[in-house]
Amino acid sequence: MQSFFLPCTRFAMVVLFALLMLSTSVDVAQAQVDALTAERLVEGVTVGTRPVASTGEILLPLITWGGDIATIYTHTQGIFAQEGLNVKLQREDKFKSQVEACIGGVTPYLRGTMGMINAAAEAFKAKGLELVVIYQLTWSVGGDAMVVRSNIKKPANLKGKKIALQLYGPHMDYVANILNTSKISLSDISLTWLSELTLPTYDTFGKIIDPVSAFQADESIDAVMCIIPDALMLTSGGKTGTGAEGSVEGAKILISSKTASRVIADVYAVRKDYFDAHKAEVQKFVHALMRGQEALVDLLKNKKSQQAVYMQLLTASADMLLGASQATADAEALLEDCEFVGHDGNVRFFTGKGTTRKFSTLNREIQKSYGNMGLMIGTVPIESANWDYKALSQGLKYATLVSTTVASKPKSKPKPKFDTQKITQKIEEQISVEPTTWAEEGTLFIVEIYFDPNQSNFSVERYSGDFQKALEIAQTYGGALIIIEGHSDPLGILTARKDGKKLPAEIAQMEQKAKTLALQRANAVRQSFLDFCQQSDLVIDSSQFVPIGLGIAAPKYSPPRTKEEWAANRRVVFRIKQIEAELAEFVPLQ
Repeated sequence: MQSFFLPCTRFAMVVLFALLMLSTSVDVAQAQVDALTAERLVEGVTVGTRPVASTGEILLPLITWGGDIATIYTHTQGIFAQEGLNVKLQREDKFKSQVEACIGGVTPYLRGTMGMINAAAEAFKAKGLELVVIYQLTWSVGGDAMVVRSNIKKPANLKGKKIALQLYGPHMDYVANILNTSKISLSDISLTWLSELTLPTYDTFGKIIDPVSAFQADESIDAVMCIIPDALMLTSGGKTGTGAEGSVEGAKILISSKTASRVIADVYAVRKDYFDAHKAEVQKFVHALMRGQEALVDLLKNKKSQQAVYMQLLTASADMLLGASQATADAEALLEDCEFVGHDGNVRFFTGKGTTRKFSTLNREIQKSYGNMGLMIGTVPIESANWDYKALSQGLKYATLVSTTVASKPKSKPKPKFDTQKITQKIEEQISVEPTTWAEEGTLFIVEIYFDPNQSNFSVERYSGDFQKALEIAQTYGGALIIIEGHSDPLGILTARKDGKKLPAEIAQMEQKAKTLALQRANAVRQSFLDFCQQSDLVIDSSQFVPIGLGIAAPKYSPPRTKEEWAANRRVVFRIKQIEAELAEFVPLQ
């Protein structure tokens, strides 16, 4: 199977690093998993509230993530200074330490995912403070994954299973999203919480404190949330784990953020008291980040002609984020795991223009899940900056969404991600061999809609509820393929076969007619669904939705024995397929 994630050089480095750590720090076969008790972040924060120190220098936290390379570039290119800001960068991957530094007045800024910011909000509230989310850097589009053992074929199989992940890390809302979409209650699974995100670089004195090592050591742990380098190690390079070189036999990537591309949003937040007193300064900070991100985009487009500048950035990033200036290959790979959103992405995220995956939606989802996990009590309001994005567009090259009004339309449609012709051909080949295998392999979720006999019209008015369900999954799993399957009831053809009154050629003709009609229905549903999205003012990549006519190849009931079973066979299925599956044509277009 093709790897969709990282260069082989990085995978080799990860394996070597993992083997080194396993041999020098923890013998996972002998070590004890040091699981934590899930508790609210507010319970562990003891620092008192202090005003932000007025030193003239702004301490800006970073985390080890590709999106922060744009912030480093903004700094090294002097863009912060051009905006009149004196910024000092400091990596801080322990989020609790970040929270305490912000509450304690060391810095006004907080850097994390939306899930991490929500986990911190309650701690800020307890100290008489509030947070304002001011800027989105990126979406994770390949940097994070759920790895599972061989007995788990799809998310629905997670019910009753045990999942390991880091407490207060970037995957808490990710796992909750997978479970919620699969309609699995948090009470139906068990979460094992660990203190570190990945293999620690220090002596843990025989204790396992990260979810990756816990997954290796404890066979009762069925799944693990981890970053992609660890996922590649556990699965022998993104395939199936062999049990050698740190991998786990039979382990595979179930879902990565390459498929679930609108779940993990990386942002900056700021203390509200500081925001209210220094709004102009904070706006300059955001504008600088937008400028720096555009400059990085230009550099990446021209890195061959600007190789010296590019390598300087990678060296600085490797030093700042990885603690080793020579680790430029790893720094470069970090860039591949994220999608920089820029000015227009911030407009979409904070205003909801063209998307359902917006700031308010993520806040609501996350806080509800954290309440169920015992990580929050009640809800905590988190504000957005409500920027004037037209003002922020000044001096930018790629800003097109300069208004927050519905009348403002994007200038162009998104570029197609997928080659639908190749996908259709490959799917039909697989279905012709084994339709059941096709239905199971790589399927994450399904949404089914039903139709009446001889029905050809699928109006938005009648099917808006079903379309809304499909839309929410399609937007959240923005990297997935959505196969729209048309199915026919087989009763008529089964009866004709049983009676023996029709020739095989006539039966074959009936089957082809059913398949053609099923494809027509799939196309009709697809068009109606796209019309629904357009009416909702949403920006949709139509290549993500591929119509297929299965006819009677995969009925729910064969033969149907009741009126209800007969009706259930007449359906159109939105089948959400992961792009980590083996179908090579699922690779997005470049």
